[in-house]
Amino acid sequence: MTEIRIDNTGNGTDYLYTQSAMWRDYIDCENFDEEVVLTGNRDYNNFTEASWYQRTKEVLDDIDAWGEYPEDLSDEANAKLKELYENCRCTEDIFMAALRVLYPKDIFTTGTIRGVCQREWQDYIIKGDVDVKLLEAFYFNRVSCVAIITDTESFSDVITDDALWKASRSGLEEYFRKEYDIPADEKLHIYQADGYIQTVNWRKVC
Repeated sequence: MTEIRIDNTGNGTDYLYTQSAMWRDYIDCENFDEEVVLTGNRDYNNFTEASWYQRTKEVLDDIDAWGEYPEDLSDEANAKLKELYENCRCTEDIFMAALRVLYPKDIFTTGTIRGVCQREWQDYIIKGDVDVKLLEAFYFNRVSCVAIITDTESFSDVITDDALWKASRSGLEEYFRKEYDIPADEKLHIYQADGYIQTVNWRKVC
């Protein structure tokens, strides 16, 4: 027999959102810090460690402050940077264009991920191929904890709210049997959190 418990209260995924930001491990990329940059409304939770992002910022800062262009670039590349700079209002406006001059062989995509509330948004720059929907779900904690308990073992997993909704529409049993290789002839019980029940405890005082 297998028992599955879906905790969509938010409590089951707290461990993913500590200082170590373990949620990044669930994004399908080899090196999150080098492939994803997040900046914007959540200044306290930005991710800007990528070497290409930092180098582009440094190059633009040097041009803006000192008029110095990278010595390791070709004259053609520096000419493109100079043209960009001389025709911009601020270096933020030319960041992506400068990034592509510095890294012409790499593919970068940009956009915005959004949470449930209007004020929840982050701009992203992605190097290579990263699932943006998955990134959005995990960044904004739109995920649920799934506990799987069998006769021999127990473990936990995480499912995005979107995937859970789709599974609910198509059939939770079918989804979980396929996801965790549960045989068709094995009993399967699925439980989903149904909110909290609060009761008042009365204490006699006189």
